[in-house]
Amino acid sequence: MTTPEDLADTVLRTVARLNRWASMHAPWELPSAQIRLLALIEELEPARITDLAEADHTSQPGISAQVNRLESAGLVSRSAGTADARVHRVATTPEGRDLLRRVRSARAEMLAPAFARLDADDLAAIRRAQELLAALIDQPPAGSA
Repeated sequence: MTTPEDLADTVLRTVARLNRWASMHAPWELPSAQIRLLALIEELEPARITDLAEADHTSQPGISAQVNRLESAGLVSRSAGTADARVHRVATTPEGRDLLRRVRSARAEMLAPAFARLDADDLAAIRRAQELLAALIDQPPAGSA
């Protein structure tokens, strides 16, 4: 019998492999680390560098360097925080959101032929699994307040 932990591990590894597969075969306009950070900024925006480093499990100097590159490319902007002018918030620019749209579209195009070969029942099962996974993401982690 599969435990919830075994199932969670299998699902996470499968989703990671699917992501890597689509990313390996799709064209990229930037290094993948910058695309991932841009997507994280979009998800958390407006975000502080500290928030981004924590979410990415990396250092603030590393995130700052990547944000500087994205800002130089016109993909993100910084604005001063309202409570403390020394704290800057990072957000995607229209150009950054457009780049993410193109990257996501290119990755989806890699999977579309495989999905087109599936029958209606398999497509419905994938749709339902996606809905369940999305609902899980919307839940707070176990043990959090």
